[in-house]
Amino acid sequence: MIDNLLPPGFKDEIFDQSSIEHKYKNIIINIFQSNGYKLVKTPLIEYENSTNEYNSFLIKEKNEKKNFVIRSDITMQIARLSMSRLKNKKRPLKLCYYGEVVRKKGTILRPERQFLQVGAECIGETSYLADVEMLYLAYQALTAVGIKNISIELSSHIFLDYLFKNDENLEKNIKARSFLRKKDFNNSIKFIDSKFHDFTHSLLFCSGNIVEKIFFLEQLKVNKETTLAVEELLNIYTFFSNNYPKIKFILDLTESDYLNYHTGTRFTIFAKNVRGEVARGGRYTSQNNLLTENSTGFNCYMDTIIRASSIIEKEKKIIIPFDICESKKNELINDGYIIETFFGEKNKIKEIAIIKKFDAYLIEDKIIQLEKK
Repeated sequence: MIDNLLPPGFKDEIFDQSSIEHKYKNIIINIFQSNGYKLVKTPLIEYENSTNEYNSFLIKEKNEKKNFVIRSDITMQIARLSMSRLKNKKRPLKLCYYGEVVRKKGTILRPERQFLQVGAECIGETSYLADVEMLYLAYQALTAVGIKNISIELSSHIFLDYLFKNDENLEKNIKARSFLRKKDFNNSIKFIDSKFHDFTHSLLFCSGNIVEKIFFLEQLKVNKETTLAVEELLNIYTFFSNNYPKIKFILDLTESDYLNYHTGTRFTIFAKNVRGEVARGGRYTSQNNLLTENSTGFNCYMDTIIRASSIIEKEKKIIIPFDICESKKNELINDGYIIETFFGEKNKIKEIAIIKKFDAYLIEDKIIQLEKK
């Protein structure tokens, strides 16, 4: 029996992978901080409640009155923090964070069940301009770590809410939503009231390049809520595309919120030919007693970002004798070398440098470059 196997969806990150993740996380956090987002850190474990029970690991302790959960997403922790310890801070409150998340199950595109999440949240702001800023921040962060060929999918909770708000038949709703996700109009309307068939038709025909779908999007303006949602989507697209006209915007209003907390506009960012989304965000609300607060934010997923990055990381590595002086070590580091000390006999240092595939070794205070094979 092998004792060192890991559960599906979990893995050890070693050497280059973990180093690159650390480097890129710092680049992204620095961008957030330079834009006025203050860094906070939330705990890995908290008490179970209605906002964190989805896709979370449950921990039951005999001597505790309430169950614990291991966090599956940091956004709702930020909402809790902003409505408790930070409730008296001036709004909008801009926060950023990073941390590991653990999920009970993965998805088809992301089977990983543990990964590093890096994100930013704008708390207590209702203007769609905050959503535009989220997209600006996400674009800056992703391009800074080498993500190219970005596409942005826009969506909103509002339209499916309107379609099903008066239908309490859960079984019918589940079937209708399933066919809507498949863009199957004929089968979806079998489970939808006939007075909503025209709305359903326009909803399905909105899927695709947003430039080509504006006519059908305008047909969804059937009440105050859907009219506002349409205008916000178009305004977000217009503001962002004016600055970044090459970014492709996709519209899909049939996707349910798998994170289970978004309440309005959502966006998902993809990189061409890369499995899984590189970032995801949108509108949500947080509550503390009778107080409700509207916010927006997004998460970057570091596992996907590393897969999507076009940057070729190059390191110069040199092995040096252990007894070398500190000034020489600092000189090598300042020249861009990663140093590793050698504890053995000096006449063996070249052999070890070759075995470990170093770029160079130091002997008698001279740098000897090694040829790459």
